[in-house]
Amino acid sequence: MSRYLLIIVGSGLLYIFKFMRKLSCFLNSLYCLAYLHKMKVSYGRDLILRGGVKLLISKSSNVKIGHSFICSGRGYGIDSGNYSAIIVGDNAKLHIGNSVGMSNTSIHCKQEITIGDYVNIGGGCMIFDTNFHSTDWRDRKDRKIDITKRKCAPIHIGNYVFIGARSIICKGVTIGDHSIIAAGSVVVKDVPSDEVWGGNPAKFIKKIEEI
Repeated sequence: MSRYLLIIVGSGLLYIFKFMRKLSCFLNSLYCLAYLHKMKVSYGRDLILRGGVKLLISKSSNVKIGHSFICSGRGYGIDSGNYSAIIVGDNAKLHIGNSVGMSNTSIHCKQEITIGDYVNIGGGCMIFDTNFHSTDWRDRKDRKIDITKRKCAPIHIGNYVFIGARSIICKGVTIGDHSIIAAGSVVVKDVPSDEVWGGNPAKFIKKIEEI
C-alpha cells in the first residue's frame, strides 16, 4: 500500500512542479514585455519570450526587434539549463530583424550589433561586441580603468544565417547572408556570404553549394 501511496504522491509533486515551471515562464514573459514597453523598445508582432529570459537595456540605447522574434530561455532548447540574456549598454544600438530565433543565448551590446532576417541562433551561443576588459595588463591594477579601456567594434549578422550551438561571435565580425557557423565555433574574423565556417578560431570549410 505504501508503494502505491508513494507513486501517487510522486505523481502529484511532478504535476505541481510542471505547473509551477509553466507559471514561472508565463510570469517571466509578462515581466519582459512590460520591461520592453517601459524602455520604449520597438518590437514587431508575434513576439515570443519563453522560459528564463533576462533583459537589461539602457534608456539611452537604440533597440529594435522585428516581427516573429522567438527568444527561449531556461527550460527550452538543447541548452535548457541557462537563461537567455539581452544586455544593451548606454548609447548602444541593437537591431534584430524579422523571424529571428534564439535559445539560451547571451547578447552583450556595448556599441552596435545588427542581426538580419530569418536568422537561427543555437543554444548556448554568445554574441559580444566588446572585450569587456582592457588587453593591457597594466590596466588590471585598477578595475575601473580596466573596464573603461575595453575595446568595442560592431557585429553585423546577415540574413538567413544559421549559428550553431555554443558558438561565440566576437567583436568586429561580419557574417554574410546564408552562411552557417558550425557548433562550438569561435568567430574572430569576417565570414563571407554562402559559406560554412567552423572551429576555434573559425575557418572556412566549404561553400554552401557544396553541401
